[in-house]
Amino acid sequence: MGSAFWDIAKWWKAPDDLILRLPDDGSLKGVAAPDWERIERIEPWGWDAHIVRVLQRLGAPARLLPSAGDLARWRQLSSRRTAVALLEMLRQASEPDPAYAFLLKAESRWCTTIAEVRQAIADYGGAAMLKAPWSCSGRGVWAAAAHDAPALQRAVKVLARQGAIEAEPLYERLADFAMEYESDGRGGVRFEGYSLFATSESGGYQGNVVAPQAELEARIAAYGICTAAELQRLSQIAGSALAALVGHGYSGPLGIDMMLTPQGVHPCIEVNLRLTMGRVAIWQAQHKA
Repeated sequence: MGSAFWDIAKWWKAPDDLILRLPDDGSLKGVAAPDWERIERIEPWGWDAHIVRVLQRLGAPARLLPSAGDLARWRQLSSRRTAVALLEMLRQASEPDPAYAFLLKAESRWCTTIAEVRQAIADYGGAAMLKAPWSCSGRGVWAAAAHDAPALQRAVKVLARQGAIEAEPLYERLADFAMEYESDGRGGVRFEGYSLFATSESGGYQGNVVAPQAELEARIAAYGICTAAELQRLSQIAGSALAALVGHGYSGPLGIDMMLTPQGVHPCIEVNLRLTMGRVAIWQAQHKA
């Protein structure tokens, strides 16, 4: 919630909302705490133990903060294991129906040993994309081949620190997009819109397209991989899968990163249980309208 957060928070700030500006160095010197009795809800970019401690130091009451149990549950749900599980749910929901033939028969695997990582690489044709369980914006993601010693050594280190690695085949990327949702924590997940964004070769985030939803839908469909109606159908089954997987364990914004490939739509590259720049782009487009 430092200066960068302030710059983008203006896109969704309501007139009566307050922005708590914290120094980038993490200190609280000169920071005035708000009147917590007047605050109904706190909305950080994403919750973690650090921001809870900071808010506690500023006197935030327990009613406005997640519990230790909440944080532990959200951390587990934020792992890439959720993406592995969601992809499998989408595969099971779509494969029997020819209406979902536009979807790529995507795979991913949860590995807990270097032997399993090596086996995944072999099964995926000698090369795979490896992902640390917890990372964001393309960090913690790298390609590895069967005889790529540095990449495999990196895998060994991640396994030692985080206990697992997601492995998936290498796919040819045409475009990156996402579907953004809001979970009420009671099993309800509402579709908020599409986001279309650019990434680097290594998967690092580079920027979002800010445009009305109809234009984004048309741009995605223009690649000829899926139609607008098929995108809408995917948004429905993806929302249902999210509701079943995280809808009762998490409340707040969440999104599914997807990818267009020549063979079809990859329906789940990553799941983000937090605000995303895609969500900000949706708000920006609405504001400009």
